[in-house]
Amino acid sequence: MNITDMLLTPNEYSRPKTPIRRVMAIVMHWTANPNVSALNNRNYFEAKKTGMGGYGSAHYIIGLEGEIIRCIPENEIAYHCGSNKLDPVSGRTYTDEARKRFGYYALRPAVTSPNYVTLGVELCPIDDAGHFSDATIISAIELCARLIKRHKLTTDDITTHHNIVGWKNCPKLWTDHPDLFEAFKASVADYMARGNV
Repeated sequence: MNITDMLLTPNEYSRPKTPIRRVMAIVMHWTANPNVSALNNRNYFEAKKTGMGGYGSAHYIIGLEGEIIRCIPENEIAYHCGSNKLDPVSGRTYTDEARKRFGYYALRPAVTSPNYVTLGVELCPIDDAGHFSDATIISAIELCARLIKRHKLTTDDITTHHNIVGWKNCPKLWTDHPDLFEAFKASVADYMARGNV
């Protein structure tokens, strides 16, 4: 597994250089733009430094060929799962799952967010339904396994953007088909059980 460092320029909107408090979970996302490279998605986050496109970033982006770009160091927050909308089920800013999982970091949205305790991983899809190439999934399995080991997590600590905010269909495929997300986590567990990390 090769990771290319292409760190974002420090700025208020995509790389504030705020220290992460600790890593409690890995949050999976999709870029929502089919057949667009990891590099182009990284450059989209870089362009946010102008302030014209709002906030947004992720620690890692995994491309169509399985390439991995690191945009933010793991000891800094990325803007990948904050919210200013209400979860349609709980009527609160974050889901019941997020409030249970992250406690303080999901209870006081005016002053903090799950961004302070999570790593964000963006996956580049191959179609509007949100399918991913085999290469993308293989790299995602390897990356998640390494992050789990490094931060002393378990596969239960892999979650999705949707599971944190409730209103966002991200990653679309895994929101529409939660069984596929569970299969992904099982693949990470199997990869680790075979001694690959």
